[in-house]
Amino acid sequence: MEIKKKLRVFAKKSLSAVQKFLSLMSDSRALIAIILTFSFLIALLLRLTPMKWGIYLNEFDPYYEYYLAEKIIEKSDGNILKGIAWWFNWWFEPYPKPKDKLFWAPWGRDLRATSQPGSALFSALAYYFLHDIAGLPVSLYVVHAFLPAIAASLSTFTIFLLGRELRDDNLGIFSAFFISFSLPFIYRTNFGAKHEGVAIPALLFGLYAFLKSYREGKNSWAIIAGLSFGIVTLAWGGYIYVWQLIALLAVVWLLLNPNDENAAKTYLISNIIFQVFIAITPRFGPDKAFISMYALLPAIGNILSLFTLLKPPLPSARDIKKIYIVIVAVLASLITVLAFMNVVPKITGRLLAVALPWLREVGITTVAEHAVPSWAQIYQDFGMLLVFSAFGAFYLLRKKELKNYLLSLFWLTSMYAAASLSRLALVLTLPVALGSGIGFLTITENLLNLTRVSKKTRVKRRGGLSIETVAFSLFIIVLLLVPVVASDTPVRYANQPVLILTSSTAIASADWISALEWIKTNVPENAVIATWWDYGYWISVNTHRNTTCDNGTINATQIRLIARAFLSNETEALRIFKKLNVSYVVVFEPFLGGGNTPLQIPNPYARSLPMLGEYVYTSVAISGYGGDFAKSFQMARWIGWDPDRFQTVTILRTQGGQIPILVPADTPEARNATLYRLLFRKTDQRLMFVFEPLEFLGPGNPVPFPGYGREGEEPPLVKIPPPEHFELVYASQPHQWVMVYKVIYPEETSG
Repeated sequence: MEIKKKLRVFAKKSLSAVQKFLSLMSDSRALIAIILTFSFLIALLLRLTPMKWGIYLNEFDPYYEYYLAEKIIEKSDGNILKGIAWWFNWWFEPYPKPKDKLFWAPWGRDLRATSQPGSALFSALAYYFLHDIAGLPVSLYVVHAFLPAIAASLSTFTIFLLGRELRDDNLGIFSAFFISFSLPFIYRTNFGAKHEGVAIPALLFGLYAFLKSYREGKNSWAIIAGLSFGIVTLAWGGYIYVWQLIALLAVVWLLLNPNDENAAKTYLISNIIFQVFIAITPRFGPDKAFISMYALLPAIGNILSLFTLLKPPLPSARDIKKIYIVIVAVLASLITVLAFMNVVPKITGRLLAVALPWLREVGITTVAEHAVPSWAQIYQDFGMLLVFSAFGAFYLLRKKELKNYLLSLFWLTSMYAAASLSRLALVLTLPVALGSGIGFLTITENLLNLTRVSKKTRVKRRGGLSIETVAFSLFIIVLLLVPVVASDTPVRYANQPVLILTSSTAIASADWISALEWIKTNVPENAVIATWWDYGYWISVNTHRNTTCDNGTINATQIRLIARAFLSNETEALRIFKKLNVSYVVVFEPFLGGGNTPLQIPNPYARSLPMLGEYVYTSVAISGYGGDFAKSFQMARWIGWDPDRFQTVTILRTQGGQIPILVPADTPEARNATLYRLLFRKTDQRLMFVFEPLEFLGPGNPVPFPGYGREGEEPPLVKIPPPEHFELVYASQPHQWVMVYKVIYPEETSG
């Protein structure tokens, strides 16, 4: 009896709990909160997955941003406001401005004039609050690693707000859910990543505040929008895109609706704050904010807004439109002419590559993330969401509303940008999530409405769609989105170690970690290290040793000098290195062929000719895989030399099939290139390279390695001599992929 009583009590409590849960789920606010929390957790957990390999920063720029955060904390002296003031006090310091010789040695780098402080400022603020105020035992490094992942995950909430402002709660939920596992978004904002994690939620909230200010007519929301855009300015170079997008929206809208004072006021307030942030940032300054090609469209928006608000006496609305068009044409022509005369700053670098891809500079084309993506790559990132978003973006134009114009312009411009520069797929993620939601919801709601026709209507319209047809159509539409939701690509991408732990390869390797630790321990503190710019931040920040160039690529002249030194003979290389006070050189190449690498190439002559080693080593010709040997192609392009004089692609025939490999060209340039002598130096592990001739039949009878080269061709057989003036002082462990050389200068060498 007692057991039955307990069972009844348990059943009543369970039933009560179920009823409460169902009651809770019937509350739309609770349901929205649950879905948003779920989306936030998906976004956060995916981004935190690399933590299982340890707490490391990812890629390259985050190391520099961490160094900036260290500087802010150092200048704070216990008061974070002092650190922030130090950054902007740059404007009031006398020339010459202080430079940090850790970067771009021996000349140094003006940290504040060449960097955006946003990510570093937020890391420093978070660290100050957690460590100094809350008393938690956290390090700045850990805070800086977590910040991008947490901040980016907050985008699920800000995009919900924007979606709700654009349409309703349904769009907000749809967008939040799909952005939580968007591959391009995760790619740029995962654990230990860089500034985009801070900028994107601020961008979304700024757009939300902008639309809310317009709808409600409240200046306070316009101020909030401007402040949000200001955060984007401090944190992300892509602020230019946001600035131009808002200006384009204002210009288009005011040309079509010249009497809309609310739009003019909202734009003017938010844009003035936007421009103030640009003007006070040392990297940009007033010139860029007010008198440059970048400021052309925002300036036109400001003038049109002032005309709308001041209402000069004009005969008719048609005359207003004519005057506005004349203003746009005159200003555009004037600033364009001044830019070509170098009176005002003109568009260059990555921004020029986005606007006019066919005019991109060599320095832009040599960076992988600046490549022009194929449409297949773009579709691979978004799937059918791209199709739904295109429909949604154009469908919105049926209703002439400011918010609809915003999303349509957002979609069109970001699609163009992403098609020009592969890294800008991140920007496209946002309008795709919103536009696909509108497309999906519009189609499904219209189909469902076909089943809600009254009896009277059904009698009159016997040709309508049946419920079965509608249900089948809905099933097909939902089915189209299943691959997007079910894809494991975001999980697979998130579930991998950071770049410094893989040495830029497909396998985990401690080579860079061991090399950096050795440099930090053994290389003198005042030493200058020459390396290709890809590894500058890793070396400078982790070892506090001076490097000649880094990932900022702010000094193209010095990059060309290093490229020339690497591809020239040792005499020229020593002359350049002497000029830059270089005492050590670091090179990197992930050679394959050893027993613990993915591509093992056993040497069939190992027993009969043990001096050739057990394995033969090579470099594969696969995009995204490789070190300085693969990058020497771009080094040659930097200095205007023919890359084909230095390297070529052939194949290696193995039992598993043909593998494309990269080998030195059979030319004097390749044999004498200093870089190749440093890379292809024999070690206790690497006793033979696949492109070397086997001469065991006697001099003058070279034999290629079995399987080397295509059938019927004579592949290049090249012997690279060891360096004469560079001493190998360390080869990284376990694969010896990173090699540290000490420069041995002859007495007669001059800079």
